[in-house]
Amino acid sequence: MPRSLRSPAPWTRYSHIFGAFALASSLAACSDDGGGADEANCEGETTAGGSDESSTDESGSGESEVGETGTETDTGTVAPEHYEVAFDVVDLAPDDVEIAEDFYLGGYGLYTARGPAEGTHDGVYARTMAVGYGEDDGLIVTVVDTVGFGNQWTREIRAAAAAATGLSPEQLIVSATHTHSGPDFQGLWGGVPEVYRERVISAIAASMAAAWAARVPARLEVASTTADNRNRRGWEFTDETLVALQAFSLEDDSRLGLTTIFAAHPVILDDDNLLISRDFCGYTVDALEDELGAPALFINGVQGDVSPKVADGDYADDFERAEAYGGHVAERTLAILSEAEEVGVSFHRDYSDFTIPVENENFLFASQAGILDFDFETDADGVSVQTQTAYFRLGDNQVQLIAFPGESLTRNGLAVKEVMSAPHQAIMGLSGDALGYFVPSDEWMTGLNDSYEESVSMSMSAGDTARDVMIELIAADPWSG
Repeated sequence: MPRSLRSPAPWTRYSHIFGAFALASSLAACSDDGGGADEANCEGETTAGGSDESSTDESGSGESEVGETGTETDTGTVAPEHYEVAFDVVDLAPDDVEIAEDFYLGGYGLYTARGPAEGTHDGVYARTMAVGYGEDDGLIVTVVDTVGFGNQWTREIRAAAAAATGLSPEQLIVSATHTHSGPDFQGLWGGVPEVYRERVISAIAASMAAAWAARVPARLEVASTTADNRNRRGWEFTDETLVALQAFSLEDDSRLGLTTIFAAHPVILDDDNLLISRDFCGYTVDALEDELGAPALFINGVQGDVSPKVADGDYADDFERAEAYGGHVAERTLAILSEAEEVGVSFHRDYSDFTIPVENENFLFASQAGILDFDFETDADGVSVQTQTAYFRLGDNQVQLIAFPGESLTRNGLAVKEVMSAPHQAIMGLSGDALGYFVPSDEWMTGLNDSYEESVSMSMSAGDTARDVMIELIAADPWSG
């Protein structure tokens, strides 16, 4: 039996009963009920809007403020002596009633052309890692088994999670594995029932709140290696780096969880598959959790033009091919965990909103038709979409992470990584938003892969704009270079 059909792990929560209750409980803790809650820590911003400016953390996350671990800085702030970490996993699988109500999978073909989903092969989840640095600094990242999110979804999720945790939306990352056999949370392929949409949004926000509330003193370790993938636009290179970030409790040295970041399109299951599935990502996660006995996250990387490189073999079907490739990624991850280095207790973050023109006629038509779960803006200069990126550095320039709001092509992503100087660095793809492909302008409409990626890009300038904003954020880091 394929491992993705195993029973959910013992730490898995169920969104039917968990999401609304946990979120309501978190919000109640921040209410003015006379119970002594710190009102300032419960206010959290509720929108992701803003100007096209970076917003470096001023609460002590930059080295100019933090100083040496455990010592008092010039501002009087005592730097934390350790991280605080927790994980959370929520089952988002739709029930039979929800699947029967025009439930569509995302990723292939035109609107509703694939046909509605017919059932579930393996479940979909929200998996969350929270990393705290002091009382109110840190980050939360949640990755969901879907092709991507419309910004209406991500803004609502981040607003709810911010209200529940007291954190800024800038510290909250909602990511997608990009499985092409997961629910359509963008509306591009037919969407999902409203009742399911509401349940999922509540459950994801609740997962973020639960992980933040459950943090315990922890040690972080990191290791990097490579795994097999291939470029589908004819380039002889990809970002083949695999980064593994694991956490252990300082109390008993038990493993709290693991996050793996690696780039490959989850398209081993073809467009004729109508069963909900996580594709190879699910097999990777299941293999890691079975071996380690702790939650595992898979976050996709610079995967815009990158496909899986499945080993030759006699496979009965695409599910077996997905299991083989997922197993490969898991094996490459497991092989380096014993060599992982401890991450020093130091934290820096930065953030920027920016605007991308929307010039793709298909997106414009779908928006006007009201089928997209995206908010676009229209002014005298045309149609645009506001998005964002968030940058994080952990340790003494040991780990650098940046959130990319869509599918970065290889040359675009590698240009961003070129300005990183840490030994362990990763771009978290489809994180914050899922705004299609980001193509370097010098690669635009050059016929590579029949210019498919250009047909699902917001505009020619999107790739260069995102790249330049991210490079500026990284360059502003005191450790840059």
